[in-house]
Amino acid sequence: MLPRTNRIPRKEFPSYPLRGIRVSSPLFSATIYPREHGVRFSVVVSKKTAATAVVRNKIRRRLYAAVDPLIKTFTRGATIVLYPNINAEKT
Repeated sequence: MLPRTNRIPRKEFPSYPLRGIRVSSPLFSATIYPREHGVRFSVVVSKKTAATAVVRNKIRRRLYAAVDPLIKTFTRGATIVLYPNINAEKT
């Protein structure tokens, strides 16, 4: 699990998806919003991606574990929201 300082609080969650930079890959897409300092992440797994809560939480935990070592490599501040695709469950 990410430290609390690197997670996006619910009241600060971006509700304006058109203002961010959208990046896609075969396993997930991400929206990146610029920020003054610090990096914050969130993973959003929809029911369309995984039907059961157990699988959604497993995907979320795996993505947080993959992102955790990369946090220190960021030189600029950003708020990043990751949206896994259906194929993310299979890997």
